Amino acid sequence: MTEQAKQAPQIPPEVLRYLNGAPPESRQFDFLIGDWNVASTRYHADGSVLMQYNARWSAKHLNGGSMIVDDFQMLAPTGQEVSSYVTLRTYCESTGRWEMAGLSALQPAVNAEWYGQWQDGEMRVDVVGAAPDGGIYRNRILFFNIQESSFEWESNISRDDGVTWLGAVLMLATRAML
Repeated sequence: MTEQAKQAPQIPPEVLRYLNGAPPESRQFDFLIGDWNVASTRYHADGSVLMQYNARWSAKHLNGGSMIVDDFQMLAPTGQEVSSYVTLRTYCESTGRWEMAGLSALQPAVNAEWYGQWQDGEMRVDVVGAAPDGGIYRNRILFFNIQESSFEWESNISRDDGVTWLGAVLMLATRAML
């Protein structure tokens, strides 16, 4: 047997990093884990209320805590599910930020880049994507006022490359009691 054959195979750094488990930053979205009841308000561009609705939000860890999958379900006044948006989230050590991807049930896929940063007790998510009309949109999402049994979520949208921002949605999530 040659000396080369006796040596243990080298493990590439990206594989070794995975084998070492999720980094501590992977816990930054742990506040989202569980089941939530959500009261939501969507706004017109002029700031007036477009609609109010309830939703359910459920999140769990995947792959030993290295990813989170969550499902946001908008509800009709009857309680029937009318839409679902699923998001995958993972913390990427090489970029130092959260990388995310989402898909809405029964809707065309939207090509967007999602990145998140934990800062001052809040999760800030920036989204840049293609709007259905072909234009570019930006979305700033903020998870804030994070408590064990509640958090707030805010979405502001820009259609002029960040020059002006419009309040789009405000939500209050409260932990569902089993």
